[in-house]
Amino acid sequence: INSITNQPTQIVTSFAASSQERPAKAMTSTMDYYTLLGVEKTATTDQIRNAYKEKAMKHHPDRGGDQTLWTNLQKAYDTLSDLQRRAVYDRGVAEAEGGAERQFAQKFGEGAFDLSDSQARGRKGGMNILKQMEEVRKDEERLKDSNRTAVIQSEFQMTHSAGFEAWLRNQQGLGKHGFYTAEDLLRESKINGTDGIEATGSMNTPLPPLTATAIRYESHGNPEEVLRVDNAYPLPDELGHGQVLLYMLAACANEEDLLRVQTPLTILNNFPPFNRTKLKWEEIELPAVAGVEGVGIVIATAKDVPEPKFEDESQAEIMKNLPGTRSKEDESLEVKDWVIALPDARRAPIGCWGTLCVCDASRLLKVPAQMLPLQHYACSRSLCTAYRLLEDYGNLRPGDTIIQNAADLPIGQAVIQLCSMLKIRSINLVPDDDGFERTKELLMQLGATHVLRDNAKLADFLEALGSEMPRLALDSLGGDAGKRLAIALRPGGSLVVHAMQSGQVPQLSPSLMMYQQISLYGFNLSQWTTENGREAYLQMLRTLAELVKEDRLNIFTRTLKVGDLTESTLADSLSSHRRVQDAKSFRERTVFLFGEEAAANDMYFEVAEAIRKIEDGEDSDGDEAFGMGSHTAAGGESKSASAATPAVKRAS
Repeated sequence: INSITNQPTQIVTSFAASSQERPAKAMTSTMDYYTLLGVEKTATTDQIRNAYKEKAMKHHPDRGGDQTLWTNLQKAYDTLSDLQRRAVYDRGVAEAEGGAERQFAQKFGEGAFDLSDSQARGRKGGMNILKQMEEVRKDEERLKDSNRTAVIQSEFQMTHSAGFEAWLRNQQGLGKHGFYTAEDLLRESKINGTDGIEATGSMNTPLPPLTATAIRYESHGNPEEVLRVDNAYPLPDELGHGQVLLYMLAACANEEDLLRVQTPLTILNNFPPFNRTKLKWEEIELPAVAGVEGVGIVIATAKDVPEPKFEDESQAEIMKNLPGTRSKEDESLEVKDWVIALPDARRAPIGCWGTLCVCDASRLLKVPAQMLPLQHYACSRSLCTAYRLLEDYGNLRPGDTIIQNAADLPIGQAVIQLCSMLKIRSINLVPDDDGFERTKELLMQLGATHVLRDNAKLADFLEALGSEMPRLALDSLGGDAGKRLAIALRPGGSLVVHAMQSGQVPQLSPSLMMYQQISLYGFNLSQWTTENGREAYLQMLRTLAELVKEDRLNIFTRTLKVGDLTESTLADSLSSHRRVQDAKSFRERTVFLFGEEAAANDMYFEVAEAIRKIEDGEDSDGDEAFGMGSHTAAGGESKSASAATPAVKRAS
């Protein structure tokens, strides 16, 4: 009896002893990762990466290296190559002394939840407001690197810095964070319809009478019924504060274009959660020109608000780098700049389905001229969406498998080619129609691993999948099509909805979510751009452009020249990506080609001369067209101020 009763006591005592000894043992046996990799403590991430590659080649077990050393090298690289993990490692002594709760806060989320004083970078009292905001900016950057949104509190208390970080982070997504400028006030007044807030007239630039060929609508409804081709659509007689005049080169017809024509979405502003934030859908003033995505060239600009002046240059430098601000060089646009429309789901469409477009410069991103072909620029959001879906979801590695529907459209085409380069297997679903074999052949040439028919026959679908169990599913259709993707996923897989052409959310069964641990995500490129900024968006485009330049990334679209725009060709272009294929046709997005760079340069000189004469008060000679010379519609014949090209007329 004594031996039985004493045994549990001995076990518990032994466990307690080993628990107490573990921290001390961990401290004495902790190896120096910097020494292991042969780098200094001040080494950059690139230096650490190069050192790891050299060590890995030398000590890999397949080459006779020691397995323990190889494992430690991997741990060292994983720790030092990540900024958050490296910071936690460098604070190893403090971590061991902080207790279990603090260790958990430091390790969870790669250190994002460490709200201790050592991480808070000191208190900010005694500093002027500009220096305080500069410190906050640094803290916000550290927090943004971790991409986390929760806050762990130690005994319901946080340091001043950590509390401020939490407040800033929790304002993101509500339209309440960042540095508020006069520019923001003016733009917000336009969105919310606030009266009495406007820039002075001295900031405006007069324009000569301008007309353009445009695709417009006077009421919301079915796009094929309400959209019309207007060969003489009048433009404003002046550029207001912050506006620019664009000569459009190309624009893509995508789902967002059609959705904004069909409904203004402002009704959502009255319902939660949208009525609880300042991020509202902007009212669309009718009649309006359609188009949310396109590429063009700036041919005229309004005057900008002068930069604030500071007596202290250090204060000016701090102000330039504050959250929510950009330097004048980054923000201002000049004539002959190439620009694309930035994703901005809640703002009214900029109206780029026309040969000319007047819009707010803040809605545009300056891009290198001819960095991408026109069709790629016009569909750049599809390329960026494909890039982000593979980068941000599924924690993919070479050899993994993804599955997607609508694989024959630009996003799907880009996903296939990126997966092929990354050694990721792709299962691609396309419509089950007479054009299936032709579509399959084309996608296999792009690098698809499998191309399957997308239909409601679930048993046939699962049989075709065989033993393949993808880690990531990309849904462009929603509804039952998205549900089929979820069923195909491996346990713990992720379903990402990036479009819903069916208008319905995939309905996942409780068993999939609870017992298969399938996660459902929604992706919106506009939200990503808001959180990461225009510089990150441009860098992503540069990366994609390198692939396009080397002929590693291509998309297939159909083009429609502005000279060929009629009611019938317009209706056909709006549904070209939804058509039922036959053996000779292929579902394709339509790209409208509005003009060429040479014609834009010619028109710039004509408009600049007309503006100069108006500002100088020179008389006009009737309303005859002037100075247009000979312009060529995209791919068409030479025409002089025809319906297919913008027209400039003198005021009578």
